[in-house]
Amino acid sequence: MNRKNTLDIVILISCITGMILSYTYLVNQTEKWTSMVILGIIALLFFVFAIADSRRIRAQENYSVKGKEISEILLLGENDNITDTWDIYGKTSIVFGKDEGENQVDVNLKNTDYAGTVDGEHAVMNYSDGKWYIEDLDSENGTRIQRGEDGRTYRVSSREPCRIEKNDIIYLGLAPIKIR
Repeated sequence: MNRKNTLDIVILISCITGMILSYTYLVNQTEKWTSMVILGIIALLFFVFAIADSRRIRAQENYSVKGKEISEILLLGENDNITDTWDIYGKTSIVFGKDEGENQVDVNLKNTDYAGTVDGEHAVMNYSDGKWYIEDLDSENGTRIQRGEDGRTYRVSSREPCRIEKNDIIYLGLAPIKIR
């Protein structure tokens, strides 16, 4: 249970306690029932919030399991050192490229050493049916994928998405992007 859900339940319990105290100790009937109705409405509202938060948390946990724990993208530099990272948890689509004003990219490689080999919108990675896929967007220098399991490199087509797994390295032109 997260803090928000815990806070919703604490407020709910406080409202119920306030209703009991109002019923027990307030003498004026108008004040008693007004207080109980207001606290009851607030309690009902936070009960709905607690249920909605529980469902949202469960949906995020299911997404994590289905996504085979791929949660970030790493830009590799010389000697395979990590020069930049992007968190992709909860996303369903990621566009790679160079943001030059008119492009809407999620992973911006404009200010990297590899910018000259990357197009404005170079490739897109999509989450579908519990798996991640990459597709080249007809880029000039192409997109390749090096499999983490066997080290072999494959060219990614613009017509057929290629499945991505943890520890694969994607080359956008010459830019090496590791999936983790």
